[in-house]
Amino acid sequence: MSEAGTPWPNLASRVVRVALARKDFSYAQLSEALSSVGVRESERSLASRVSRGRIKLCLLLQIFSVTGAKMPALWAGPLSMPGTWEQRAKAVVASELSRQPRLTLEELAHRMTRLGAELTEHTLASHLAQGTITLPEFLQCLVALGSSSLEHYVDYEDLAAAAQAAPARPLA
Repeated sequence: MSEAGTPWPNLASRVVRVALARKDFSYAQLSEALSSVGVRESERSLASRVSRGRIKLCLLLQIFSVTGAKMPALWAGPLSMPGTWEQRAKAVVASELSRQPRLTLEELAHRMTRLGAELTEHTLASHLAQGTITLPEFLQCLVALGSSSLEHYVDYEDLAAAAQAAPARPLA
C-alpha cells in the first residue's frame, strides 16, 4: 500500500489546515509569511502539498512560527534554538523521545514500522536523526511514543485509529 492509500497524509493535511484556520491564514498569506523565513513557495504549491499531506515536519514548524500558532510546550526549546529548520525538527523529535529516555531512534523506527510505516527501519531512523522526517511519519512517531503533543490540531484517538487501520508489518 502506498502512503497515499493510508490515513496518515490526510491527518497531516488536517493538522496544517487546522493551524491555518485557527489563525485565519490563507495560503496566499502563508506563502508571503514563509518568504520572511526564507521559504519560497507559491500559494498554489502550498495548497497542493497540504491537500496531499506531503510536507515535512520542518515546514509544519515554519508554519507554526510564521502564523503564531500554539506549539506544544515540549517544543519551545527546540524551536527557539539557532540553526536550520531540519536541526529544529531533529530537536523536536529528540524532545519527544526524552519522555522515554531508554528508547533509541532505532527502536522508535521499529515501532513505527510495526504500525505500518512504509519505509524501512533504517530509512526511518535516518529521517529521525537528520530532521528530514515527513509530517505523516512524525504523526506515526507520536503514536509510537504515545504522545499527544499535537492535541490542539488532531485528536490522538484519530491518530490511534489510523495506526490500527494500517496493516501491521511482521517483526524482522
